[in-house]
Formats: sequence, C-alpha cells, structure tokens
Amino acid sequence: MALPFLLSFSCTRKNVTPKDTLIVGISAEPANLDPRFALDADSQRIDQLIYDSLIVIDENLKVAPHLATRWENPAGTLYRFELHQNAKFHDGFPVIAETIVHNLKKILDPEFQSPYSGSFKNIKSIKAAGAHRLEIRLKEPQASFLTDLSLIKAVPLLEEKTKDRFTGSGPYQFEKKTTHEIILKRNPLHFKFQPKFEKIIFKVIKDDHTRLLKLKKGEIDLIQNALPADALVHLERDKDLVITKSPGLTYAYLGFNLKDPILQKKKIRQAIAHAINRKEIIQHLLQNLAVPAKTLLSPLNWYYEDRIQSYDYDPQKAKSLLKASGLPSPVTLTYKTSTSPEAIDIARLISDHLNRVGFQVTIQTNEWGTFFKDIQSGNFQLFSLRWVGITEPDIYYECFHSSNFPPGKNRVYYQNPKLDKLLEAGKVTLDPIERKKIFSEVQKIVARDLPYVSLWHLQNVAVYRKTLKNFRFHPQANFLPFMDFLKP
Repeated sequence: MALPFLLSFSCTRKNVTPKDTLIVGISAEPANLDPRFALDADSQRIDQLIYDSLIVIDENLKVAPHLATRWENPAGTLYRFELHQNAKFHDGFPVIAETIVHNLKKILDPEFQSPYSGSFKNIKSIKAAGAHRLEIRLKEPQASFLTDLSLIKAVPLLEEKTKDRFTGSGPYQFEKKTTHEIILKRNPLHFKFQPKFEKIIFKVIKDDHTRLLKLKKGEIDLIQNALPADALVHLERDKDLVITKSPGLTYAYLGFNLKDPILQKKKIRQAIAHAINRKEIIQHLLQNLAVPAKTLLSPLNWYYEDRIQSYDYDPQKAKSLLKASGLPSPVTLTYKTSTSPEAIDIARLISDHLNRVGFQVTIQTNEWGTFFKDIQSGNFQLFSLRWVGITEPDIYYECFHSSNFPPGKNRVYYQNPKLDKLLEAGKVTLDPIERKKIFSEVQKIVARDLPYVSLWHLQNVAVYRKTLKNFRFHPQANFLPFMDFLKP
C-alpha cells in the first residue's frame, strides 16, 4: 500500500524552509501544553522547550541538574536544592524557590486534579528556605523521587494571568497554537541553552501520506518517531533525506488477564510466549525498527537484567506445553486491540502464530477509548500495548504490585507476595547498588511468572532534510537536542 503514493513523490517540487526556522511534522495535536496536565508524548516534549524543570534526565538516563544547580540528601527523607540564580520567566520575572513550592502544592491539591498528584503524595512538606533554596521533606524514603521530580516544570506564580499563553522560562517561548500548528520563538536570555533557530514550528499532520509528502517536498525539515515502518525502505532512496536510528525506550508487550481461568495456567502463557515469532514480526512488519525485549527495561537502563528466563520462538515446545496444560484443543482466546492499522497487523500475525500451534484466536478491534476502557475494566483475555519512555525501575511497582489493580496500572491482575515485598523495598532503598540487586530479582521473578510476554523495544527513527545538521537523539526521543540543530 505504501509504494504507490511514495512513487508519486518523485515528481514533486522541492521547497526550502527558512534558514532560521525548524519545522517538525507531528502526527497528532498536543492535548494540553500546561505541564501540570500534559500526559501525551508530544505535549510533554514541547513543554520541555517552553518550561524548565528542576532536574532533567540526561542522555545516559541519569538525573542531571537544570534549574537546580545542586542538591543534597542529608537524611533519607530530606532534600535541599540550590536553584539557578539567573533563570527568568519569559515575562521577565525571576524563577525563585517559591515558584516551585507553589507548583508542587497546586499539583497536590485534590481540587486542581493534576494527573501527577499521585507521583508526589509522599511529600510531607515543601518550603522556600531563601529566594533560591528549596527544601522538600518526604514521609518516607523514595528512591524514584528525583526522577519523578523531572516531571515538574516551573510555572509563574500568577498563572491565572497567563492562561492559554503558556508562559515558562524555557529556551523557547510560546507564540501561537492552532489545531494545525504550534509556533515557538527563541528565548535569547535562557540561563543555559542558546538555541540556534529563531523559531520552531510543529506542524500537526495526521495523515501519514501527507506528512511524508510534505517532508519530500521540503515543506518540513524533520519527522521523528512518526513514520510508518514500511515507508522507510522507499525513503532511503531519496538523496535529499537522511534516516537516523537509535535504541529507544518504548516497550511493547502482550498482556494476559490472570483472572481468566485459561490464562491462569502458566503452561498456557508459556505456550503463547514460545509460539510468537517476534523476529518475523520485527523483520517483516516493523522493518527491523525494533529489537526483541526481555524485560520492561531497555538494555540502555542501568537496572536492566539480562540473565533471566527467555521464551525463544519454538512452536514444538509451544504445542507440548499446550498439550500438558490439560485443556482440550483448540484453546479459544480473544485478543483485543485498537483500530490502529499497525496494531491490527501485529494482532493478526500473533494470532496466526498462535493458531498454528493449537489455539483459536479471535481478534476484536475498537477505537482507542473503548479498547482502553475494556482493558481497565478487565474485559479481555489477551491485549497488546506499549509503555513509552521507561527510565525508572519503579515501573515494576506500578505494573505488578498487587495494590495497583485497576484503576491502577496492574491491568493484568498479577499478584505475588514475594514480589510485592521486593517492590516495596525497591521503592525505599536509596543505595543504587542494593536497589540494582532488588530489581535484578524482580525482573527474574516476573520473567518466570510471565504476566506479560515481552515483545520488543522500538527504535527511535528520524527522517530529515540533508540541510539539517547536528541531528542526534535523546534516548527518550525528547526535543532538547533541537537546541543544537542548525542549517548552515
């Protein structure tokens, strides 16, 4: 299907975008540019350009200073931060400790209804100990606290006066937003970054064909992680384009409903895991833009554990396990997914693999809202989803602790008392070496119990005009590297 419209690109006229402007094609309109409510990836990534956070996750996936120039943790529950003294909001007012106090208290206010409130419910007190000194005291130690704090952006104290203006202190200022584009202009007085482009324009182009056509014609400079995999083979032939790939953090998995009497049987889950030919899917459907996954954590992550039970493609073993389960063949299952074309294609291939070894799988597709509601309510047997941008091993607590059944993130209803204790210890253990040992064991247990089949980690992929220089990826595929791009 991709070939006809890609061939039509060859006769299109090439345009040139302005030298002082970076134009980026994105696939969906950002839902909310207020960083206290932004949950979708594009909103969060654009917010990083408009707003500053105390701490950032660097390209080695470590917490690094930003608005906070340094911090100390003299006791397990007390954090003291020194803030940069030259940071200013786009309206000229200084970023002070009271700003962060106000923001965190606002997020913690139940009436404000920020989706980030749960991440900070462990905070006992917040206070400004001076214009540029901040103290936060926790109720109990929290190993993920600094990582979580990277989500908090500085918003002016008088935010009611900046409603829909999105005033931050970041390297770019908000200028305009429509349903079709978001325009940012350079903040020449940023305390850290010196952006090369006067403007960055994000063009919302929902149709894959149109987005690629505009890139080929030169109307946009860059598409990042918003490309259909089957288009890349043809794009590689375009001498005006560059394709760049790098390891990514997005994790794809097949989830089981562990309340279901069939899927409660471990041999059934193991049979399913051995029946799936992940390499075939990665090669033929994903165009080798993914690597097989063993755990939720990417091999880039310091906490990643490689020495765990794995489930290589072995259809004969799958058949033996299915027979040993004692269930009459064929074992009938329903697989739910969204109406995304790629999601449907993946579901079809996986169901075909399962049908070959003795299952009988029916695929049910629904638009995203209905599909996700079914997953949240336990109305499924099998489903496939992704976790995006995982950096913190506490994701295992969110996904598998027995206290996190829906509306929490333990959507598969997995419970294991031994794992619960390890996850609880992992949350409060501040020594990284000890914490690594804990999460090594966590990953081994989850791999053995198999509440998920780990499918793959998607690569980051960008296609851009050759006129764009200094391109590089952050592992989270955020937009902070845009600071160094230029058009000579």
